[in-house]
Amino acid sequence: MTAAARTRLERVRASAGIAKLALQQIEDELAGPIDAEILGGALRELFDETDPMRGLLGQLQQLLTVAAQAAVLTPLDQDEAVAAACAIEEAAAFVADSAGMRLHLATSTLHPQGDRS
Repeated sequence: MTAAARTRLERVRASAGIAKLALQQIEDELAGPIDAEILGGALRELFDETDPMRGLLGQLQQLLTVAAQAAVLTPLDQDEAVAAACAIEEAAAFVADSAGMRLHLATSTLHPQGDRS
């Protein structure tokens, strides 16, 4: 691995570490008894059907989409690169379609009239 590649990977690791800390903070805020309206509002920060890309899951989907595009460009055998890209694209679709829709159902139940402020 070149020095530039190592530096790039270190930046990704640092950013992922920051994201993990932010998720831990959200988890801490949700721990224990919580009002349904507040929980619904917090979950809308993860996924909002009216604007999926605004939420955390939308951003994760976008990141995975970019990773899938990068996978195709790797120096692997083309079939292997395409297989990897397809697997990443499926993960991106799962995030938005399956996880996102389940969160939408939950937030609608917890706080049907809620919106993002």
